[in-house]
Amino acid sequence: MTGRQNIRSIAWCVSCAACALLAPTAHADLETLIPQLNNPIEIAAARANQAVYDRLTLPQGPNQQGICDPLLVADPGEGPCSGEVFRVFTRVRELVHNANELTGSGPTAFSLGLDLGGVGRALRWTAAEELAAQGNSATRFTGSQLNSLANRLSALRFGARGFRVVDADSGDAQWLADAGHRPRGGGASGDGELLKRWGGFIDGSFGYGRQEDTTNLPVPGSEDAFDYDGLDLTGGLDYRFGTNVVVGALVGYTERRIDFDSRVSIVDGSIDSDGLSFIAYVFWEGDKTYLSASLGTQMLEHDMVRRIAYPSFNPLLEPVDETALSTTDSRALLGSFAIGRDWRFGGFSIEPYLRGEYQHIVIDGFTEHNGDGFDLLYDEQKMNSFDVAVGLKLQHVFTPSFGIVVPFVRGELHRDLGNDSRTIDAVYAGVADASSMNSRENFALATNEPDDQYYLASAGFSLVFKYGLQVFLQYQRAFELEHIEDNVIAGGLRFEF
Repeated sequence: MTGRQNIRSIAWCVSCAACALLAPTAHADLETLIPQLNNPIEIAAARANQAVYDRLTLPQGPNQQGICDPLLVADPGEGPCSGEVFRVFTRVRELVHNANELTGSGPTAFSLGLDLGGVGRALRWTAAEELAAQGNSATRFTGSQLNSLANRLSALRFGARGFRVVDADSGDAQWLADAGHRPRGGGASGDGELLKRWGGFIDGSFGYGRQEDTTNLPVPGSEDAFDYDGLDLTGGLDYRFGTNVVVGALVGYTERRIDFDSRVSIVDGSIDSDGLSFIAYVFWEGDKTYLSASLGTQMLEHDMVRRIAYPSFNPLLEPVDETALSTTDSRALLGSFAIGRDWRFGGFSIEPYLRGEYQHIVIDGFTEHNGDGFDLLYDEQKMNSFDVAVGLKLQHVFTPSFGIVVPFVRGELHRDLGNDSRTIDAVYAGVADASSMNSRENFALATNEPDDQYYLASAGFSLVFKYGLQVFLQYQRAFELEHIEDNVIAGGLRFEF
């Protein structure tokens, strides 16, 4: 032990002895401050930290002592209040003693010396509402993959396969004057129609946006402000049976990042996610009406960095600056259906449609590490969503000499019939037991209520070159999302074999 450490230990002993002799007998704690705290996160954190302190210090039965001595200075190295238990104990004790100092009741030797606002901010740092953002990465990826599928099915209907008519006299391939009027009849025939059955596509999209801070709103929901972006790559193959049925599959890969905005919310850190998806689909088209259905899954890995940092004005206590690290996985079951009909007037078409998308997402429970007493154990999360969209697509086919140009605009009204707020359940990992998640030690923070209704608008174009190659570009933006700004830029190649 160094000389400085010896001096600090002696000072602690003197301080604790004075505290034990002079402290009032009345008991005060963090819950006494609850009426003065600012938001649900501070309130939940006050209850959880106090509950842990009480379990560690109060007698658990007749003729029993608490697990930890309230004035214990150093880690004893063995026994029930050692190691990670001792580290958790010292963290919650500092907050409880600070509350005692503010209320003038109870021991204060380990107080951080913060005012009421400072205690509230420190409590915010101990909570982990950041975890709610993992759902953002999972749902954005599922939405991106289902959007890629919708784009593919739309392309199948309007010339993606590179259908061509062969002139019986010259043998030259000539593109259809109207990509919306493909030859019917199934494969090569006596009149020279040629249908290639295999098709493929590669899409890429970049999405970005921002979520506002909702931690101080009077409605349920406590989520931090963050910026997010993500890159998705999707490739697929499909095969046409006859002229009306297409069966195919797509595989997607994503990399996504969330950065919490410490300028707006009392939080700092990030979440990096990456993973894969697989979706199988079937598509049927009549003369004007079409139907489609799909079923798939996705798997993501989420790496989270959660910082905990607040000051100390007690010369015997170091300021807090720790970083908790964690990794967990999520998986999803995806399904969709669509039905639509189009009316064509020369090269112009109008297409109303109805689409439904189902998502069941599970984020595994996990435990943080490296947090020096602040590590949390998280329970499993589940999210269910059934999103129904009514849309209208307008497009026009132009036929320059090099191929076909198809600009389009699209608008959708979305209604979510199955998504609700969920609770982020977390307890201090160092002292967790089988009952902790169902006790007052659980931080139990509610996420935002998802938007029941919102709008999507998109615009873009496809370039269809000879022999089946297509290039497309699309921009999409969401409207009427209460706390989220969302934008997606997508582009890609489609081709035939």
